Amino acid sequence: MKTLGLLVLVLGVLAATTVASPWVAGALGPGFTFGRVYDRVFEALLLIGLVLAWRRLDLGSPGTIGFEQRGARRWLAVGLLVGAAGIGVGLAAAWAGGALAPALRFPPLKTVRKALLGVAAALAIGTGEELLFRGVLLRRLGRDGGRTFGVLTTAALYAIVHQMRAQGGKVPPGIGAGLARTASLFSPLADPLAWPAVAGLFGLGLLLAAARLRSGSLWLPIGIHTSWVAVFRVGRLFFDLRRRPVWLVGPGWPPLVGGAAGLAALLTTAALLGRAARRR
Repeated sequence: MKTLGLLVLVLGVLAATTVASPWVAGALGPGFTFGRVYDRVFEALLLIGLVLAWRRLDLGSPGTIGFEQRGARRWLAVGLLVGAAGIGVGLAAAWAGGALAPALRFPPLKTVRKALLGVAAALAIGTGEELLFRGVLLRRLGRDGGRTFGVLTTAALYAIVHQMRAQGGKVPPGIGAGLARTASLFSPLADPLAWPAVAGLFGLGLLLAAARLRSGSLWLPIGIHTSWVAVFRVGRLFFDLRRRPVWLVGPGWPPLVGGAAGLAALLTTAALLGRAARRR
């Protein structure tokens, strides 16, 4: 019953996000589109909803969702190294296929400032998304439906939520626009080109869930997730990752996911994760 309540909460937040995102994008200014703010709006609203329903849905304590202090630094460091090595293989594949080229975009001081902001954002995104998906959701769904159900459901939610940002930002803010977006909530999934990205995100969700379960700690998937995000947010200051060929680099954001280079990164990360978990 509590799992059903949690799923209803997540679906409600998805609908609320489609209504709120155009307003948020409009308030932030011209540089912020629906797709750019969608993930962050969803995560903020879901966090608020989880806090309000925490005791009713029995969402656990910091220790039970994976924030154990014992070995935290070690697992975080392992995750950062494993994630960086895996995504490095993916970038190497993109470079070998002619989809990546060095390109310094800004003067040195501006580059350093943007790099520091990118690292901070990557850590915040990695921590926040792992807390929500591999922490709270995985624990609650797994307790009622079993480990397999929890892993598959959270991986599917993770993939679908991220793919929702593919909706266009052409509809202006307003109640009617929000309702129109809600009615077409799953429209991005009707595009056949979206499914390689969904499959890639689903695979990444499975990998991060495996990291959480194998280590017993949320810090390992936080490290992996942070590395992947940081490489793209900071790396784009130093290289240009082209959109073609799609079979190599994937159909959209995040880069590589859904393409052959992303698959190479995913398999490398999984192999290194398995080796690191056995050693520990």
